[in-house]
Amino acid sequence: SAVHGDLSDPAACAALEQSVEDLLARPGAPLDAVAHDLHPDFFSTRLALRVAGERGLPAVAVQHHHAHAAAVLAEHGVLEPVIALTLDGVGLGWDGAAWGGELLWVHGARCERVGHLAPLALPGGDVAAREPWRMAAALLHASGQAEQIVPRFAPVVGETAARTVQAMLARGLNCPQTTAAGRWFDAVAGLLGLSVRQEFEAQAAMALEQAAARYLPSHTLEVRASDWRVT
Repeated sequence: SAVHGDLSDPAACAALEQSVEDLLARPGAPLDAVAHDLHPDFFSTRLALRVAGERGLPAVAVQHHHAHAAAVLAEHGVLEPVIALTLDGVGLGWDGAAWGGELLWVHGARCERVGHLAPLALPGGDVAAREPWRMAAALLHASGQAEQIVPRFAPVVGETAARTVQAMLARGLNCPQTTAAGRWFDAVAGLLGLSVRQEFEAQAAMALEQAAARYLPSHTLEVRASDWRVT
């Protein structure tokens, strides 16, 4: 089907629903099951459950990043087990946490989490994904530099907001953890002053990529094998 965009937009939800109806109306083999994301609150999940119920089909929940990896394996016809590195925004993990920087062992329907990025707090929950300065504050807190939060960000977002986020991080109040690679990109973009609030998804990551692209032609980076250590 077509790409429908952000499903927080009612128009995108209506477009997805229409695409599903169009696909179901096509002639072809009968359906065996309906797969959906593990997150119970997604519109796509609710739509899948409704379709499954209407047609008397089993509904199968699939972990978000397992689905990403499995789609690539299916596209290339890979049947043997693989180690998959999935670097993403946020998807619900089996443990109920927000995943997104995952190392997975995948073999068809089987999947095991064998590694992940270090977790960062999401001060304010979902709002932190829209305001990279919050992720930058979380990174400062995690690295033992919480005292920098107010002087760095008060001039940009106001002293009240900066002090509130610093206090939230100190108390662990409304600060769920995430391993999402996208939130690490946001944190670095926020620290570099490239993005304070995002007008669209991945804006901070794009700004970070553009800054890196401008920097690299005039700088070289030498990495020796002795600089790396596997633990």
